[in-house]
Parts: sequence; structure tokens; C-alpha cells
Amino acid sequence: MKRGSEQLLAKYVSLQGRPFGDADFNPPIPAFPGLPSPSLPHEAWKDLSDAERLQQNVTAFSNLPEFLSAVKRQQEAVNPLALELHRQLETAGRQCRGQVGNLKSVMNAMDLAPEPAPPADPPNPVDGFHKKLFGYFVCQLYRDWANRSEEDLALLATKYPL
Repeated sequence: MKRGSEQLLAKYVSLQGRPFGDADFNPPIPAFPGLPSPSLPHEAWKDLSDAERLQQNVTAFSNLPEFLSAVKRQQEAVNPLALELHRQLETAGRQCRGQVGNLKSVMNAMDLAPEPAPPADPPNPVDGFHKKLFGYFVCQLYRDWANRSEEDLALLATKYPL
């Protein structure tokens, strides 16, 4: 998932034009309802309980498919010939749904009850630039959650070796 998320972001950026590929283009990612931020200071991340860490992952991966689907619909209009990008966005959504199942299995094995994710509410930008920007943010969040999930699960593996 981590490699696929990096490839998706690279493909997305390559198709959007300027300023998305510019080295100094790095706008802050806004908060999106139903999608927790993967970015935490290291100490705050370490202070989370296993249940909190896993629940944040479940919430993110439960709602990311809806955000990725929204980006796919927008890209079908903005970049109708970018079939590989459309396929990657669809694959990413399926991988998120699979990750939710894996995370819930881990939580159940730890006698933790996953809470339902709050409803996802992706925005619907009206102009082309804001559609591209929204997609850029979603692809970054998908990559960042794939990275964070890997770190969260690696931490659990050190705490609970087989």
C-alpha cells in the first residue's frame, strides 16, 4: 500500500500541470470532516494508546475510499484520458477497504471494539484548480496514512511479538 500510495501521488502530480509539480509547491493540507490528520508530533503519537492509534487508522481508511472516489470522478472530468490514474484511484479505494478489515481484525484480537467512523464529507469544488488541489490533498493524505499505518502496525508488532 505504501509504494502504491507514493506512485498514485506521483502520477497525480504529473498530470495536473503547474504549480503542482513545482519543488516549492507545498500548501498546508486542510482538515476534512470525517478524515483524521495523519500528522502528529512524535511525542503526541507515542502518547496515544494502542486503541486510539488503531481507531484513527480505522476511521481514516473507512473514509478515504469516499474521498478517493470523489477525486476519481473529478479527474474523469478534468483528465478524461488519464485512465491509469483513474485505475490507481480505484485500486487505492479497494486497498483502503481491505486495510479496514485487517485493522478491525487486529483490534478484535486485542479485545478492542472498533467504533464506527464518522461520516465522510468530501467537498465538491466547482472550478478546475480547486478540484486539482482537493485531489492533491487527498492523494497526499492517502500516502501519509499508508505510511502512518505501517508505523503504527510496526509499533504494535514490537509490543506484541508472536
